[in-house]
Amino acid sequence: MANLNRYKFTFGKKTLTLTTEHDNLFMEEIAKVATEKYQTIKEQMPGADDETVALLLAINSLSTQLSREIEFDDKEQELKDLRNKLVAVKQEQSKIEDSL
Repeated sequence: MANLNRYKFTFGKKTLTLTTEHDNLFMEEIAKVATEKYQTIKEQMPGADDETVALLLAINSLSTQLSREIEFDDKEQELKDLRNKLVAVKQEQSKIEDSL
């Protein structure tokens, strides 16, 4: 089993302790991004409570993740297509060389 790290940070007015496989440096970046996103949403919706802000942040994060997964899948397919084309070109080249 991997070593787990306990990391404590504050989100809004709530102090959270996360158990994670990531090191403190990584978690500091996560906390920084979460705080920045939290503050951005609070500026746009000053009347929103912390729970609403957290839900909006989570939904925005999932939307970003899904977009990146779709983009990754598209790139994987593009790479697969290029590999297939390369194999076809190499086979054609081999046939030409064999006929010489």
